[in-house]
Amino acid sequence: MDLNRRNFLGGAALVAAAGISASAQAQDAGKGTVVGKRRFVAACPNATGVIARTPGPVRVMMIGAHPDDTDITCGGLTVKLLAKGYKVRFASVTDGRMGHHRLTPDQTAKTRRAETIEAAKRFGLDGYDIYGYSDCSLYPSYEARCLVAKKIREFEPDFIITHRTCDYHADHRAAGQLVMDAGYLLGVPHWVPEAKAQRRRPVILYMTDPFTYPRTLRPDVMVDVEPYLARWCDALDAQVSQFYDWLPWDKGTEAEVAALGDRSDIAARNAYLMKYWAAKKMRDAARFAADWKEVYPSRPVPKYMEAYEVSEYGRAPTEEDLRIIAGENA
Repeated sequence: MDLNRRNFLGGAALVAAAGISASAQAQDAGKGTVVGKRRFVAACPNATGVIARTPGPVRVMMIGAHPDDTDITCGGLTVKLLAKGYKVRFASVTDGRMGHHRLTPDQTAKTRRAETIEAAKRFGLDGYDIYGYSDCSLYPSYEARCLVAKKIREFEPDFIITHRTCDYHADHRAAGQLVMDAGYLLGVPHWVPEAKAQRRRPVILYMTDPFTYPRTLRPDVMVDVEPYLARWCDALDAQVSQFYDWLPWDKGTEAEVAALGDRSDIAARNAYLMKYWAAKKMRDAARFAADWKEVYPSRPVPKYMEAYEVSEYGRAPTEEDLRIIAGENA
């Protein structure tokens, strides 16, 4: 099969579809790895086979700009990974204090912190951190880089998922930049010495976005998330100030929210959340359908998909890494 640049997606699917054995995967320490016909170049040394991962469950850290970014975009994969026994931690670099039209910024920040605690319970997360910067004014400062690095080191993730720097929101771009800027430095012992350096750096991936400039996201990992969306809706429902107040005001859907009443009709509530927030997962299923067929020829294209691109700012992934983050490992 002739695989093009867009079709080097993760793990077991690649092995099955292209007939690539583990022995066919070349590794080039310090420069990256080769999976199939694609080289994953990386800023960080290739520690696979040299520095072992910390024993225990796989650890995944999802770092967004606001207290709901990771919930919306990575929620289906989160439910899948948690069901497999992974430890997943969400983080928001800002406190989201500007995300309301009636509450004061301080009231909004307090409300959103409480909502993230509830969302963490509903997902079953290892934690949901808020770093406390004000949204709408986040920039990749040195202070913020040190804090993000400290928090990453404390959790010691195997994988990090964050924003691309071409996303629509300035805060999203800044949060992604902070993670990228910290990537190699996570393994420098005398930098941020209060947190132990992470010799085996994490694989960093980008969550999906709709931007096409400078280029469309490359779907290195694709996940059929339809089986996990009921749990995802339940977790989104915890972010009341956002999904039933601010965002409907911003989008002009207040009448539909009013019709939901107290949201005790779970089917109606879920239908509303699916209509407006699963749309990007349907969009990704459509725009990456050809990639899916190339890698999963025996599986139908899913109706709802989450896609992730490997970043060059972390450790270069191996074939096994791509299986693990897709939740395809045994």
